[in-house]
Amino acid sequence: MPKLALRGGKPVRKAPFPAWPLPGREERASLLAVLSSRKWGIGGKEIERLERRFARLHNAAHGVAVMNGTVALEIALKTGRVGDGDEVIVPSYTFAATATAVLNVNAIPVFVDIDPETYCVDPQSVRAALSPRTKAIIPVHFAGHPADMDALMSIASEQNLFVIEDAAQAHFAEWGGQRVGSFGYIGTFSFQSIKNVTSWVG
Repeated sequence: MPKLALRGGKPVRKAPFPAWPLPGREERASLLAVLSSRKWGIGGKEIERLERRFARLHNAAHGVAVMNGTVALEIALKTGRVGDGDEVIVPSYTFAATATAVLNVNAIPVFVDIDPETYCVDPQSVRAALSPRTKAIIPVHFAGHPADMDALMSIASEQNLFVIEDAAQAHFAEWGGQRVGSFGYIGTFSFQSIKNVTSWVG
């Protein structure tokens, strides 16, 4: 085995990775327009434009911008009346927020296996984890790859469960020609700095 660069071996990479995200003229102009408007939050035209356009691009009836993807998941759970003692099925491989949002509404995250080909939740594992206390499923569309929404929506329909899609890493991804985020009860996205889309120019 070659010697690790950490221990004096030859490094694979000598230059740092490029900085991310990469702003351009459009982003700068949009940022300055928002800054000049003095409406940086609720009521700002840019936010309303984002909500309408992003929802339309995902074939969703509505879009609501909130502080971040974690808050979006928690709001989705609360609107589905998920709470004390309810169980919510989540994949075992995801960012912590998928499970902590469940804990924040006093529900219980139930971790299930992922499909090793896609790293998305395995529908057979979901079925095996069902209990009388199961109230919802949160599939995570991991690294831009959609979960098997046909199988998951079938299980949800049989069991009368809410499906909340965690699409934080899957902007514009499709399953069977339909954009993710539009299958379940609610779909959530994130524009955090390491996501596929980090900002929006309307």
